[in-house]
Amino acid sequence: MELKFLMILFLATLLLAPVSSASVAQQNTYSTFVKTSCSSVTYSAVCLKTLLPYASAVKTNPLKLVNVALYTTLRSANATLITVTNLSKSKQITKWESAILKDCIGHIKDSMDEIKDSIKAISRLPKSADKHFVISNAQTWTSAAITNENSCLDGFADGKISSTIKKKIKNSVVSLARVSSNALYLINNLTV
Repeated sequence: MELKFLMILFLATLLLAPVSSASVAQQNTYSTFVKTSCSSVTYSAVCLKTLLPYASAVKTNPLKLVNVALYTTLRSANATLITVTNLSKSKQITKWESAILKDCIGHIKDSMDEIKDSIKAISRLPKSADKHFVISNAQTWTSAAITNENSCLDGFADGKISSTIKKKIKNSVVSLARVSSNALYLINNLTV
């Protein structure tokens, strides 16, 4: 519940920021900024899909873009957690599959905690005397989140898992890992 409230509050703040006086040229500038920022990431189509809707709130601010990227990563992780949790409750899965799914749930929860830690680190950046240290912490947390996401998939390498479950989990976790990877790239390219 706390996560949902924080995400809604953050996104509402971004979306309700005064943009009515912005001209069409400004809106184009904001969109161009996001498009340019997304052009170098590994998963540029995913970046555009997840971040372009926030262009008017981000404006041309790289720090706001990183914040939005991290919050969209957290939202994606929450969706992945719901998918895995729902699958784990299915009566058609074996005990082995249940154990693998439970392990995956743990990895996704750890990933979410690490993304939250990255968000906290980035929030300290504007007032920090040691900006490089803050960015390094955000990089470490986000990288750890990606590692946990990939660890979730490791359990599905076993042939004892049904192909249907593998496919659903893989699609969800790979999507999450791509959003996380893009967020890490944007953090890596913050200039201080």
